[in-house]
Amino acid sequence: MKFAKRLSDISASPTIAVMQEAQRLRKQGIDVIDFGPGEPDFPTPAPIKQAGIEAINADFTKYTASSGIVELRQAIADKYNREWGTDFTPANVVVSCGAKHAIYNVCTTVFEEGDEVLNPAPYWVTFPEVVKMTGAKPVDVITTEEEGFILKAKAVAAAIGPKTRGLIVNTPNNPTGALIPGDEVGRIAELGRRHNLFLLFDETYEYFTYGETKHVSLASFVKASDDFYAIVGSASKTYSMTGWRIGYILGSKPLIDKIGEFQSHAAGNPTSVSQKAALAAILSDPSLVKAMQEEYCRRREYVLNALSEIPGFSCPRPDGAFYVFPNVTACLKASGIPNSEEFARFLIKEARVTTVPGSAFGMEGYIRISYATSMENLREGLGRIKAAVTTLLKH
Repeated sequence: MKFAKRLSDISASPTIAVMQEAQRLRKQGIDVIDFGPGEPDFPTPAPIKQAGIEAINADFTKYTASSGIVELRQAIADKYNREWGTDFTPANVVVSCGAKHAIYNVCTTVFEEGDEVLNPAPYWVTFPEVVKMTGAKPVDVITTEEEGFILKAKAVAAAIGPKTRGLIVNTPNNPTGALIPGDEVGRIAELGRRHNLFLLFDETYEYFTYGETKHVSLASFVKASDDFYAIVGSASKTYSMTGWRIGYILGSKPLIDKIGEFQSHAAGNPTSVSQKAALAAILSDPSLVKAMQEEYCRRREYVLNALSEIPGFSCPRPDGAFYVFPNVTACLKASGIPNSEEFARFLIKEARVTTVPGSAFGMEGYIRISYATSMENLREGLGRIKAAVTTLLKH
């Protein structure tokens, strides 16, 4: 069958592929520990689930406004105004079917054939694929382990060319956990303003930071009326609501209006019941998120200590999200395994542990491990990896 040219270079999400491989092995009765997907293992908090149940019982199961119910859009605007001193209104917010859908909506609305979009690497696997769907070309801007994988404004400025239309920023970062300091976010914002460079900031992991470094939103440096940015957020990671599929976009009213028009044809509206649950989430007591953040912090410390004992591994310390991105270059070199993809296959076969190869994120010589799983799984899985790698390097 002949497919549309715009999808000719698109491939399936590697992270979803890893999850499906783990599920396939489990169905065969094989005990596999899955460090692949970025999905919180916590249940959706009870008050949020109850809001969804109440919405069902109240028959709130019909179409809604295509951009989302106004009370949810108001709550999102209020959240940003309260936390970052912005001046957003519901007219600056559109609710989507998850952050991935939000990113697709923004890219489809802003980018087109002939454009180049700067994409800092390592990057979340979906960013370059979505850019390609619009006809635009993703252009890697390499961040380095030596600089903590932190995107610097000077690197962005050096990468801007005559066809550059936009920049995608993910902070805290998936897969590295890197967190861009506030002063650097400000410099990037000024670049966007000065060069008419459209900034797409994915801030999905905003509440999951550790230590002294804190997340600073692009919202701190823009006005609601500015037309060179979009901020994407999500209920999925923050409130352990991945299956509810609620994300959102903040931007200027003309941008939000246009995205809303597009979404009215592409998706109709976000699920009505999920919107009510998301409203309860955003209005909920911060302790719901704080408890998850503290547990992730505990797991991070365990994972970093365990990885330091695996031969051929070294791991930069992440300041956010719930991933580590260990450097396995020494292990590859010593073992003769050619690349991170083959190493991930080795770990599935010999350790019965799934990880995601760094090549999926545009950075060879690394693997991504998600610690959004139980301490029991982390202990067992990292123990298996250590045993398999130690045996490998003895031969």
